[in-house]
Amino acid sequence: MNSRPNRPAAPADDVGGTARHSRRLRVWERRVRAAGLPALWAGRCAALSEPSRQAAAVRHTAATLAGLPRPYRFVFASLLGLFPVAVVLADPTAPFRGAGRGRPRRVADRLSRVPGCAELLRTTSTLAMYGALDGPSPTPHREPT
Repeated sequence: MNSRPNRPAAPADDVGGTARHSRRLRVWERRVRAAGLPALWAGRCAALSEPSRQAAAVRHTAATLAGLPRPYRFVFASLLGLFPVAVVLADPTAPFRGAGRGRPRRVADRLSRVPGCAELLRTTSTLAMYGALDGPSPTPHREPT
């Protein structure tokens, strides 16, 4: 039989595991915010402009990205790190004209036509909508002991 052995469930008092998990979530929340995604989401969807829904959207997106396998996390971390450069390239004269209310939507529309940026924006926007409109962020599944 070629099945993997079952790993024992983590003890209920595994404080280090939950601390590590919450630290990872905070890191991913910072990455999502630093990439400027919440402003772009709000520019495209009025429901995500409300602060409480935007916070739920960031939490849900960060929790989902933090739960991905390591290679995918690495790719998303790299893309989120480079995304602000794409935002500046999509609207390079914004600092001279002022931000304006239409800028996030304009930038999101331009980035939605750029391969790579379009996929990142579409994926994170979908996760944000689920988080903001469907309820609390996902919690890691633990097997009962």
